[in-house]
Amino acid sequence: MRRVALVGLGGVAAVIAACGAAGDEELPCGAREIVRDQRSSLCLSAHELAKRATAAILPTQPEVDAAAAVIRAGFAPLRARLDDVPTAASWHQERGRVTWIITAPAIATAWSGGLAPTGAPTVDAVVEAMDVWDFWIGTLAPSAHVATFDSRGAVSADNVAAALAGVPGIEVERFPSEGAGSSSDVIDLGVDAAGTRTLEFWIGWGDCLSGCIQSHHWRTTIALDGTTALIAEWGAPLP
Repeated sequence: MRRVALVGLGGVAAVIAACGAAGDEELPCGAREIVRDQRSSLCLSAHELAKRATAAILPTQPEVDAAAAVIRAGFAPLRARLDDVPTAASWHQERGRVTWIITAPAIATAWSGGLAPTGAPTVDAVVEAMDVWDFWIGTLAPSAHVATFDSRGAVSADNVAAALAGVPGIEVERFPSEGAGSSSDVIDLGVDAAGTRTLEFWIGWGDCLSGCIQSHHWRTTIALDGTTALIAEWGAPLP
């Protein structure tokens, strides 16, 4: 996945609020309510976009709200073509899931009976920040274990890995490929010198576990005054 800074999202959100959001009047996206948000593809996309840009383990509610506002605005030029906002898929991380490979015996032992304090301050602080609601650990090899954490929020595996970078015996699984395992996405391509933000929406189909055989893409822009436009479209004919 591309990691981008959502520069100025708060300002974009304010402009959109003043002009009126285009449709999608569903319940607000709760930053730690991933299960409820499965009813709304827009909410899921907002969580995915927000977790890529946040500097924290979990995006805050304002970060999720700002991402949702940007997606609403950027999707507006596509409404005549699609019924729903493409869901930002994250197959491997499943949005609220992160997996660690553990070769530190003391940590594996501490968790052998369930999630518990390890005595390693950095590890325990990261686990607390992930807001874990479910945990599983199993043997991967004679000297390695795999631990899976399900968070109530859209946990950022990149930021978890960064926080644990100095801890020996822990590796966080990350999947940099945007295509593998994903069937759709919303990508923030950043802001130009004039303050115009560019988003790319794409959907894929056909063996998406391996990267999708076919896909279709749209690129839209959001100007500082809230004006939106479709500037490019390419890919296979929609199914």
